[in-house]
Amino acid sequence: MKNLAIVQIDDDIMLAPGSAQDSSLLPSKLATRKLNSAPLIEWLVRRISEAELIEGIVVVMPDQPQYRDLASLIPLDIPCHLSSKETPLARLADAAKKYPSQSIVRVPLETPFCDPVLIDRLLITADMNDDKDYVGYCLEDGCPASQSSIGLFSEWIRSSALDKANREVKSKTDAYRVDSSFLDYPELFSVEMIPVPESLNRGDLRFSVANDEDWEELLAIVDALGAETLQWQDVVRIIDAQPPIRQRMADRNRLIA
Repeated sequence: MKNLAIVQIDDDIMLAPGSAQDSSLLPSKLATRKLNSAPLIEWLVRRISEAELIEGIVVVMPDQPQYRDLASLIPLDIPCHLSSKETPLARLADAAKKYPSQSIVRVPLETPFCDPVLIDRLLITADMNDDKDYVGYCLEDGCPASQSSIGLFSEWIRSSALDKANREVKSKTDAYRVDSSFLDYPELFSVEMIPVPESLNRGDLRFSVANDEDWEELLAIVDALGAETLQWQDVVRIIDAQPPIRQRMADRNRLIA
């Protein structure tokens, strides 16, 4: 297999990077919330499956009691890997070994609007830069999109580089962030960053889910647009047409800046 998407459900990873997450919305609980009558985890894997260049999807979770019941919410055609490894980075590497592929696309649970077209662009860029270990998106100021609250982006990681990071990156902080295990080690990994589309390069968009206000706005967007072929351009248009929502998103982003 060339490109495997891995959805990570892990309470050790902070929701909406940089934010203070609501303890009632830990990933193990967020995964069960209903979006368009389906559990969020089902919604997300179906959305990822729309990416043309993804050849398989796996869900990885810690092998702990609060996660085991989630397996019944995952579509039967999507494998679920319960890992006993110590850190999120190690659990991701463990899943990649269990389901071998040349590369993986890591998708955090808190990004329900993760866009399949943006996933394909990530994979095309990786294909054109076959010397790279990690490909991600970045904002105009250089901030990795994976560390923003926009919540539309995933990361491409070469499987051999993931294995190397798991062996050689000793910082526990990085092992609990995953992306910094590559971004903070230029001496170990070759990185390519793609500029986000210009209309997303702003501070008043927030589609990551870290608290109940995020969740309620997510539901309102899905209700307004419907669940079929939901594209990021449509999501941005509805936010632009709703100044109060846009202001609330901007305010929450400033709180975590």
